[in-house]
Amino acid sequence: PEPIAGLADEVGWWITLHALQIPMFLLMGCAVLALGWAASGRAATVSRVAALVFIAFYPAYDAFAGLGSGYLVQHAEGADVTTQSILHDAAAGVFDSPINTGLYVAGTLAWMVAVVSLGLALRGGPGGRVVTILFIASALTLIDHGGVFGVVSFTLFAAGAAVHSLARGHATDRGSSAPTTAATAAR
Repeated sequence: PEPIAGLADEVGWWITLHALQIPMFLLMGCAVLALGWAASGRAATVSRVAALVFIAFYPAYDAFAGLGSGYLVQHAEGADVTTQSILHDAAAGVFDSPINTGLYVAGTLAWMVAVVSLGLALRGGPGGRVVTILFIASALTLIDHGGVFGVVSFTLFAAGAAVHSLARGHATDRGSSAPTTAATAAR
């Protein structure tokens, strides 16, 4: 099975990486909440609700798939060939399980809705269209957090957050508060 192929040689790093990703994904969800906290309107509300769903499901998916499969592969080390085969099949089965699929779909769709809605809520504020485009691109690239897609998705989100924050700071320096309200978001 592809996700498990070669994992035995890297299982320690695999487990560490997936343990570290849990708080990282929680912080990404909190970043969506923080960026949209002052925004008002339907898009801002949808973003906040979706961010909470992301916080609940995406780290759970990552823990289930990453830590679960890693634990099984780790315990296959040193076992007899039959036990190794059973544990490797079980580890591969984690990825195909309905629990994993459900957590992944709920968490991924929640991210997509949260960041697109946040981009729409902030489009009339600092960073405007650039922020909206970066957030939509973040949503569209989260096909899977493995490999390059997750890195690209979360980097695009971070870039949008940075543009918004820098533009907000620049607007404040010039004496403009540039509030993000339903009226400014409608522009």
